[in-house]
Amino acid sequence: METSRGKRKRSAPKDQEAVNPTELEDILIDILDKDIDKEDIDDSDHDPDYLEGSDHATDTNQSDSENNDLTANTSTSSASNGNLVGGDIPTDDGNNLQRGRNLFYFGRRTKEMIKKNVSGFKWKKEFPNQAVRTRRENIVTQLPGLKAHASNLGDNPEVIDVWKLLFTQDIIDEILLWTNKKIASIRPRYKNPTSFIHDADYIELYGFIGLLIYSAVFKSGNESVDSIFATDGTGRELFRCTMSKERFLFLLHALRFDNPDDRDDRKKDVKEASISNIFYKFIENSQLCYTVGTSCCVDEMLVPFRSRCSFKMYLPNKPAKYGLKIQCLTDAKTNYLYSAYLYTGKGSDGRGLTDQDQKLLKPTQAVIRLTESIEGTNRNITADNWYSSIELVEELRRRGMTYVGTLKKNKTEIPVSFQPNRCREENEALYGYTENMTLLSYVPKKSKAVILVSSMHHGPGTDETINKPEIIAEYNRTKGGVDTVDQMCSNYSTQRRSRRWPMAIFFALLNISAGVNAFVLYKAYKNTPDMNRLEFMKVLAKSLVSPLLQKRLDRGHHVTEEMKLAIKRILQIQDPLPVPDNKKSFSKIN
Repeated sequence: METSRGKRKRSAPKDQEAVNPTELEDILIDILDKDIDKEDIDDSDHDPDYLEGSDHATDTNQSDSENNDLTANTSTSSASNGNLVGGDIPTDDGNNLQRGRNLFYFGRRTKEMIKKNVSGFKWKKEFPNQAVRTRRENIVTQLPGLKAHASNLGDNPEVIDVWKLLFTQDIIDEILLWTNKKIASIRPRYKNPTSFIHDADYIELYGFIGLLIYSAVFKSGNESVDSIFATDGTGRELFRCTMSKERFLFLLHALRFDNPDDRDDRKKDVKEASISNIFYKFIENSQLCYTVGTSCCVDEMLVPFRSRCSFKMYLPNKPAKYGLKIQCLTDAKTNYLYSAYLYTGKGSDGRGLTDQDQKLLKPTQAVIRLTESIEGTNRNITADNWYSSIELVEELRRRGMTYVGTLKKNKTEIPVSFQPNRCREENEALYGYTENMTLLSYVPKKSKAVILVSSMHHGPGTDETINKPEIIAEYNRTKGGVDTVDQMCSNYSTQRRSRRWPMAIFFALLNISAGVNAFVLYKAYKNTPDMNRLEFMKVLAKSLVSPLLQKRLDRGHHVTEEMKLAIKRILQIQDPLPVPDNKKSFSKIN
């Protein structure tokens, strides 16, 4: 006899105790499958109206062990209260079966688990006892704010001094060293002596960086250099006064960040060797200056780049689509970039981790690498469903951190009754518990469900401000740290078109340092003037170019009178008033 789904109906066994456990499982699956129209079920990984996620279209996707073939128990349960749980059930006598139904939800089983007669991941239906003191993992002892390295500047430091905490002298030294070496190597190409092929110095390098920041302020990243340096009244007078157009283009071409002689040897171990010293020194400086808050966000950032690079990525959900991927950890409240590394292909997520850690899933390795500097601080990590797994939650807990994030619905640990189901009511929340984590399935709209896991929450709770579960409220509050940094950098970007990928990373470091991290540090001091981010970047850029403007003014004979007047106007220097001749004035009176 065929059912409406084309399956043969199995008759119930007369003797329950004599039934094979696998056959009993198939019977329950058929009962759960009956009369359910799967076309009405939205099995998307997230509902954009309530939760945001990102598809990480890279070869760091989770290993195949995450997506083992599932048996027929992937069908959706029609019992939203969980009393009948499709999929994995205790394969024991009837008493144990009934007890399992009443006390637990069970995750789905793979074929391998069924062969070994292993039950699925078990979640308690009842939440743990709440009459206990605050759990140790929710107590953060390190308060967020400035560290001693940054506090030494006092209560009201200059903007440029705060920025130099991140772009320290050793970074500038390295850039200047290899840039001048590049200039020396290309100088013989110019047969006729010119004024723009000389070596750079500190004042000029700072002035060049200042002009790049000014280009971000003016949003001139995509504007041609000819237009910026135009002398017909349509260009930027500030740029012409700081340096010539030829010198600006020459420095853009000659800028280098590492020793080219041993680069090929270093690239065997570190593909990003062309800028790795600068990049990771900047991250180290960022960690020396600031302590992040109680919640951090992990996500990816895409630096736009379309020219040749062996680890260039294509991420269709990002505005730029093509570029270089940086895995980032930021403060969820202030958006301060605290830790990051450049993704350079397979194996780069686990670089520097122990052999044991490198056996974990690739997304788990990425989070562990980013959170090494805050292990044991009881901080919470928020990430989307590409990173999330039960393995990651347990690893972070072992390292003294909690986790909140969305889960992909193909995870075997998720019970069938937690999946999208047209029979579940809107705004319904279904919880499962273990000793250390909570699983939530929430129905934002009919036939949809979002699934989250948290080791920060240990019971049901509703946020009264949005009338949704606390886990969702916490996720929404803390999920956008990296995306906000990405948006802030794109609003005021120093990025200029270049065929060299190290330049793209250098522009990204300038964006983050000038427009995000230095601004967060400046706002953390007690007595600094109140200013917005645009004003901060203007003050910083002027502080960087002013010494070079003054140097050009002092040289005199190399600068036209018209440009001298412009420089004085920019530096707000007023010529002294002429002093009257006292003798002539006295004779006139007489």
